[in-house]
Formats: sequence, structure tokens, C-alpha cells
Amino acid sequence: MENAVYNKALAALKNQFGMPRPLLNKNGARFLRNGTITIYHTELAPGNQAEITFNVQPISSSFGIAPAKLNALLDECRRLTGHPTEVNKLQDWPRIGLATEADVTLVMDKLVVLKK
Repeated sequence: MENAVYNKALAALKNQFGMPRPLLNKNGARFLRNGTITIYHTELAPGNQAEITFNVQPISSSFGIAPAKLNALLDECRRLTGHPTEVNKLQDWPRIGLATEADVTLVMDKLVVLKK
């Protein structure tokens, strides 16, 4: 179910990555510009209010950074929030758990390096 953490993260991602498309199962939204980023508000690890996934290869290509550098950035974001995430067996994309609005701020402050 949508919540304040999800809505804050969605708004921040819109500012950076454009308009998302709602997922067909209505559990989140997907940003396709500059790669693929998906944000979820349901089917999350316990304690999370939202989780963001990143398709590293197209995102790193779009922003002209090495996939290893993007993975390191996402690892840093995961350490900052410290929240476990749900595992998607179909898409093994790095995933960041967000439990509070402060987590959103921490992550978005790090992701600002992806601006073109």
C-alpha cells in the first residue's frame, strides 16, 4: 500500500529520472528513462515502506559510469539504510530498502551523482 516513505521516494525519483509507469500489479512504478529503476510499496522485506531496484547495466551505460562503480554506490546506499530487502528471483537487481523518510533523503543524496 502506498505510504509517506514510498511517496517521498517516488517524488524524488521523478525529479531525477522522469515520469514512471505504474506496474500492472499496482505494487509500484517503473522508470524507463536512463535505464530501469523500479520502486515498490508492497511485497517488501519486513520493516520497509518502499524498496528501489536498479538494472545496473543500462543505467551505468546511460550515465557513462562503470557498472562496478554504480554497484559500489548502490552498496553504499544499502549500508546507509541498513535494511534487508525482498529477493526477486526473476530479476537479480540490486535493491535498497527504505523504512523512513530519512532513508529516502540519505539515498537520494547519494544518487544525485547520476544526474546528467
